[in-house]
Parts: sequence; structure tokens; C-alpha cells
Amino acid sequence: MKQKVLKNNYITPLVSEKEWAVKYPEVDREYVWTYPLIHGPEPFQVKDIFKKSLVPSLSNDLVVYIHLPACLFRCPMCPFYVELVKSREQVMGYAKLVIKELEMYAKTGILSKYNLKAIYFGGGTASLLFPDDIGQIVKRIKSYIKHDDSVEVTLEGHPSLVDYNYLSELHNVGVNRVSFGIQSFNNDELKAMGLKQTAEKNRETLDSAIKIGFNTVSADMLYRLPYQKVEDVRKQLNQFLETGITSLSTYSLELSVRQASQQNYQASEEEDKEMFYMINEELMNREWNHTAQPDYSHKKHISKETIVTWTAPQGQTLGLGAGACSALNGSTYFNVHSMEEYKRVLDEGCLPVLTGQKYNFTDAMSRFMVLGARCFVLPRKPFKQAFGIDLADVYANEIKMLSNQGLVELTNDALLVTKKGKYYVDNISKVFYSLDNRCHLQPWGEKMKGAVANDYLYME
Repeated sequence: MKQKVLKNNYITPLVSEKEWAVKYPEVDREYVWTYPLIHGPEPFQVKDIFKKSLVPSLSNDLVVYIHLPACLFRCPMCPFYVELVKSREQVMGYAKLVIKELEMYAKTGILSKYNLKAIYFGGGTASLLFPDDIGQIVKRIKSYIKHDDSVEVTLEGHPSLVDYNYLSELHNVGVNRVSFGIQSFNNDELKAMGLKQTAEKNRETLDSAIKIGFNTVSADMLYRLPYQKVEDVRKQLNQFLETGITSLSTYSLELSVRQASQQNYQASEEEDKEMFYMINEELMNREWNHTAQPDYSHKKHISKETIVTWTAPQGQTLGLGAGACSALNGSTYFNVHSMEEYKRVLDEGCLPVLTGQKYNFTDAMSRFMVLGARCFVLPRKPFKQAFGIDLADVYANEIKMLSNQGLVELTNDALLVTKKGKYYVDNISKVFYSLDNRCHLQPWGEKMKGAVANDYLYME
């Protein structure tokens, strides 16, 4: 195996303390989705992925995430890097590339120590992939990694790109969980958001998925839409629940610069908070589980991908595809975002990693807290087993500050995010950033699209 060093390491944006540290009672709108953020100061060496981890392994449970950064159109509020295509035919060869990348990992032997819990196809628009291609990827993943019959296989789908036949084929090739970007059942709202779907198609999609018999049918709901009031959101929520879905993700709409003209018609932050707590109360009263911010589900339909990725102690994530992110063996790293670049690098026999970091002991402790806060429970016992010290001692000052604000509660067993604190999860997460990571923003793909590594790791 020859090693080449990545010369163009991507560094997450640095801002001032005032810009970065949004404190309660203001809500931090920057979604915390990965940690740690510092990539450097030394260039990331891809071979380090396969070396012994510098930090304790919290869990050998594994999620394999497959990313397709392709869409037929760009949703106006989307912050992610996407490439526009005209049809499924334009991504026909993508599955073979993903399998090639998977095989490179398999040859190193690193996958043998993990237990496969979930496979997740996301994007972009993952439903641009043909069902047969999805089936081939699933089959190959299972052939390389230990698993049992309970592996969860999720595909994110866009309502405008799926029909009953497509969904039936998905079910036949092993997909057992589907998630759709429904957002609303109001045609005026869908049109105002610039979304290429209709309320009728949204209902038809969910009806078809439920009829076919997927284990879990999930939907995304956007609220705080222009002109919406709390009672409008309550009605919207009831419309979602009446469909029979068993999992729901609720997002407060963040308008992009392309939608600046609508910002004057959005609910205030106080109204947004009222909407959030109303949704939480309505779902909890119906015995839904609030598994993570922003995810709710029936008890038997909690996403395994969420459990492994976010819930403390976190497991491992292997990201495959252009723009995929991995958290594997004590490293966090990103693939190149361009599909053309992704293909070129793989065709040269290289892993398409753009940048990353082998994180240290302090980062590992922070990561336990930063990501785990999203699931509201930070258990003390596994933290002490892994790091040899109680989280209440490591983060005594942070916990005191958050407790004084009513955002967390320390018990004998865990640090708990309170009902009040759920609205401020991203604020809470940032409190546990290490000093090196403070003031660094999350690495959104749209801002990373120009970053291209010059050299890669050749696999021989």
C-alpha cells in the first residue's frame, strides 16, 4: 500500500467567538451534525484510518451510509452540495463505483471487526438509483460485514421520483425502511417553498409504501413556513399522523439567501419555540418516542441508523459515495464531493478521501457529548468505562452552566437534556466543543465543493 499525503486539506470556516457562541435564550440555528471539526494541523494521512485507533472504541456497531449527491432540481432551502441531472440514466454507473470503494475497504480487513446494524441510502436524491443497483450494493455490503437478519436498510426518496412499482422493487431487493421528503400536504405551501411535488402525490407515495409493507415508513415535515401560525402547524401535524406513518422528522424551516423575500412572513423565534413545544407535546401524548432532535417514532420503529450514529456511546459509520462522511476507527473524514472526481480517483485505484482527522482523547470525550446531546441522554457509566473518568467531573463547569439555565439535569445515571433544553440542542452541543474546535463552523458540502485533494491513497 503506497501512501500519498493529501495536500489540500479542507479547514472548516473560523468565525469570532461572538458569532459562534450563540447562548441561551437565543437558539443556535447551525445544525451540529459532525464532530470533531479541526482537520490538521498536519495533513490527514489516509493510511491512518486503518491503523490502531488513538482513542477507545465505544462500540463496534456499524452503519454503512451511501451518498448520492445528485438531484433533478435544487430545493431553494437546501444547503447541501448537489449536482443536477436529467434522469436516472445519468447515474447508472454509480453503484459500481460504490461497490469498488467498498471492496477497497474490505481488502484491508478493517470491516471484519464490525457488526452491521444499518445501511442508509441518502443524498441528494437517493431514489434516483435503480432498485437493482441498490440491491447489488446491499448484497455486497452484507457479504463483507458480520450481520444478522435484523439489519435495517433505509432509502430516502423524493415523492416525485417514486411510484408503486418502484417501491415494490425496492422492497423486493431488501429495503425495509423508507423515508420521504413530504414537507407539507398543502399545495400552496409546497409551491411557495419551490418544491416539485404535490399534496396528492405526497399522499399517494405514503399510501403505497404502507400498503407494500415496509417495516417503517418515515416522513419529513417542515414547519415555520411563511404565514404559518401555531394552529396551522397543529393541523399540519395531524395530517401527517393520519397517514399511518411510524416515524416523523420535524424541521423548522431555515430560509436560504434565495428566499430572503419571504423572511418577513416567517414566525418569530418565540412563535417558532411555541411550535416546537406543541409538536413535542402532541407526539409525546400519543406515546411517540422523541429519539433525537428532530426525530420521533413509534417504539418499535426507532431508527437503528440514528442509534448507532448519534446515541451515546456512538458506533461507527462508513461513508461510501461522493461527498460521504465517515466516522471510523477513531477518524472522521470526507470523500471528494464531485461525482466526476469521485469516479476519476476510484478508476485510478485510490480511496477518494478529501480530508479528515485521527482524533485525540479530548476530541473523543467531546464527541460523546456533542453528538449524544442530540438524543437527550448522556449515560455516565459507558463514558467512565471508556475514558476512566466521570463525565460530571470532566464537564463540571459546563454542566453547572447548563443546569442553571434549566437545559440539562444530572442524575446518578446520566446527564439528561430537559424538555426545555430540547429546543436548544445545538446550543448544548456546542458547549461541549473542545477548545481547538470552538468557533469552527460545521462543514456543509455546498461550501466544500471547490476543495479537491491533489493526491490520494493508492490501494495495492
